[in-house]
Amino acid sequence: MATISAPAKSPGFWEDVIDIFFQPTDVFRRRQDKSVWPPMLFVAISIAVIFYATFNTLEPLFDAEFARNSAKVMAKNPQMTAEMMDKMRGMTTASTKYGIGVVMLITMFLLGSVAWLVGKLFGSKQAYHAALVVAAWAYMPRVVGTVINGVQGLMMDPAKLNGALAVSLSPARFMDPDTANPIVYQLMGRLDLITLWVTVLLGIGFYVTGKVSKEKAVAFAIVMFVLGALPALRQAYLAM
Repeated sequence: MATISAPAKSPGFWEDVIDIFFQPTDVFRRRQDKSVWPPMLFVAISIAVIFYATFNTLEPLFDAEFARNSAKVMAKNPQMTAEMMDKMRGMTTASTKYGIGVVMLITMFLLGSVAWLVGKLFGSKQAYHAALVVAAWAYMPRVVGTVINGVQGLMMDPAKLNGALAVSLSPARFMDPDTANPIVYQLMGRLDLITLWVTVLLGIGFYVTGKVSKEKAVAFAIVMFVLGALPALRQAYLAM
């Protein structure tokens, strides 16, 4: 008598957390119609916990960045006093330390929304829900990046934590933020390995869920990479 084999069990969430780094195409195919909340909350909560636990090791970085920006603000606005900037520093530090998880959630929603709109330019058939799912899963490398940043904070000389990009995996980490051209500095920072990894995953997710050609998926990823650089480049231009 013939036996009927049971259908293969679909990998669970935790298996897909691993597979997104090695078999992203399969993950996007399996997850495109499922809830966006498990990956989004995992990314946001993981980054929030890791960031909070390692914040003290990276505090010299934030202090240096705030001091640099404070000097520019006070130069342009003489009415701003050191005392006022100190109060602002306390609020900024608290919002950064405790609010990173919320920032990550908002960022993933914005990324998915922009990706969905940009995808229309390439003839995408991607549903808005699928775009959010892709954005959430594509942000998984950010968790790895947060761990790497924390480890660097423990191991690096605090004197070398002189800017936000000092722990980035990009050419900008070897540049002096006080003397480098701000636009070039931000462009080099955009070549961060984690950022490139996220961009590649966005392209793969778009290829799977948008049902487009590989060539269009590559073009989409390039456009998303450029769009992601614009806010930092604008800020750098204004700082010149």
